[in-house]
Amino acid sequence: MTNKTNTELSSTPDFIEKDLKNSGLMFTDSRRYIFNLLLKTQTPLTVAELYMLVHKKNPKIGIGIATVYRTIGLLEKMGYLSKLFEENTKSFRYKFYYNYNATNAAIKTHKLIKPIKLTKPIKLQKGFLDANLTAKQSIYNFKDEKEDLSDFEKIGKIQVQLNTWMNDLNKMKREKEFELEDMIKDFGKVDKVIELHHYDKSSLIQMLIDFQSEFNWLPKHILFYTSTKLDVPLTNIYSIASFYKFFNLEPRGKYSIIVCDGTACHVRGSTRLLQRIINILNIKPGDTTSDYKFTLDTVNCLGCCALGPVMVLDDKYYSNPHAKALEKLFKGLD
Repeated sequence: MTNKTNTELSSTPDFIEKDLKNSGLMFTDSRRYIFNLLLKTQTPLTVAELYMLVHKKNPKIGIGIATVYRTIGLLEKMGYLSKLFEENTKSFRYKFYYNYNATNAAIKTHKLIKPIKLTKPIKLQKGFLDANLTAKQSIYNFKDEKEDLSDFEKIGKIQVQLNTWMNDLNKMKREKEFELEDMIKDFGKVDKVIELHHYDKSSLIQMLIDFQSEFNWLPKHILFYTSTKLDVPLTNIYSIASFYKFFNLEPRGKYSIIVCDGTACHVRGSTRLLQRIINILNIKPGDTTSDYKFTLDTVNCLGCCALGPVMVLDDKYYSNPHAKALEKLFKGLD
C-alpha cells in the first residue's frame, strides 16, 4: 500500500474505499458520509458528538447511533483512527489517523493503537457543537461508549413520553375550548331569562327557578354571571339557592327517582324497593349516575300511602315494582 500524507488522505476518500473493498467490506452510503465528516473534522470527537454532528449536518439522514458505533469500530480496527482517552471527562475520543505501515493483508491482524491520555479538556472547534463549551462541559459527553448508547435510548424514551404528554395537553385544551363554548351558550340563555324579568332584582327567586328548569340544576358559572348582570352579591344568591330544597347546587340526572320512606311505605317494604334500585343503578340516595341520567332521592311521604311502597319516576307513580320491571323501565328511557 502506497504511503499517503495526511493532506493526500483527506482529499482521497477513494483510497479508503479501495482498502475496504480489498478487505471484502462494503462501502455503504452511511459509511461514506461518516468517513467524510471524520476526514474534514480536526477535533477529536466522542461517538455521541459524531452522531450529533451527522444529524446537524443533515437532519433528515437516516443514520442511527448504532451505525456510527459500528463504523467507528471498523475504522479503528483498520487503523484509520487514533483513540484518545480524556482523563477529566472519562470519555474516549476518536480522530482520523492512518497507520502507514498497515497493508491490506495485515488489516485483519492490525493491533489497536494504545489509547493516548489527555490531561486537559479539548476546546471544541468554533462553529461545531458550541464554540463556548469545552469537551468537559459539552452536553454530548458521556463517561464511556456504553453510556453514550444508553443515554440516547433514554432520550428516545423521554421524547416518546413528551409526545404523550403533549397529546394529553392538546386533548385537555380541546375539552376546555368545548366547555367555554358551552358556557357562552349558557350565558345567552341566562340573558334571555333576565330580560324576560326586566332585570328586576325582586324576581331573583323566579329567575333561579327558570334557570333550574333550563339546566336541571344551578351551575356555579350561572350564579356568578347572574350576580354580575344583576349587581347582586353572590352570597345573597347562594343563600337563596341553599335555603330552598327545590334548588340543586350539584348536577342532577335527567330523570329523578323518588322513593317514599314514610311510615306506611316503610312497613310495606320501601327499604327493599330502594335496595333494588340501588343494585340496578349502583348509586345511593342523593347521588347521580355517572352519565347524569338518573338521580335517586327519598322523601318522607308522597301522599299515596295506599299504593305503598311507592316510587315516582318522571312524574309517574309506580307501586312496588320488582327488579325486572325496574330494569325494563330504566332501559326504556332515553
